[in-house]
Amino acid sequence: MTDTELMQKKLIDQAMELGADDCMVFHVSDLAFDPRTLLKCLGGCPYYLHYCPMARDPQMAKALKEIAQAYSWGVLIRTHDLAVGQDITLAVERTAFLDGYTFAAACTECAICEVCSIEDERPCIDITKLRMPFYAMGIDVYKTVRKLGWELNVLQSKDEIQSNITAVFVE
Repeated sequence: MTDTELMQKKLIDQAMELGADDCMVFHVSDLAFDPRTLLKCLGGCPYYLHYCPMARDPQMAKALKEIAQAYSWGVLIRTHDLAVGQDITLAVERTAFLDGYTFAAACTECAICEVCSIEDERPCIDITKLRMPFYAMGIDVYKTVRKLGWELNVLQSKDEIQSNITAVFVE
């Protein structure tokens, strides 16, 4: 195995040990970039995440896509619990960073507060855990994960189990 393959295995194993429902390596060429994701950020975001860079500056779209495309691979993580997904994603990011991938970058929604403190114009209670969501990078998450073999559908009711998709860009 190459060093990269060993690192990929290490990150996947870590995510699964921490409670991920599934985890896989992606290559940036697998990502479905779509500028229409910005439309959701501007008017249709169901969460209106006040910490998301797209909520604050829609001009970020081009820069974020360029940043994502500067990587060659990363890992996708699927959980059914947003808080668990956030913790796993941040742990994987830290492992990659400590192993020398100094530009490792997690993408996950935040699940710390019931109501985001930023929404109430207060400082974030734990800025060290704040990352942008995967889709804020201009990525069509549904198309991307389907392309990679995972099923992902729009929930039809609040009773359905959600799939939380996070990512760590590694190299």
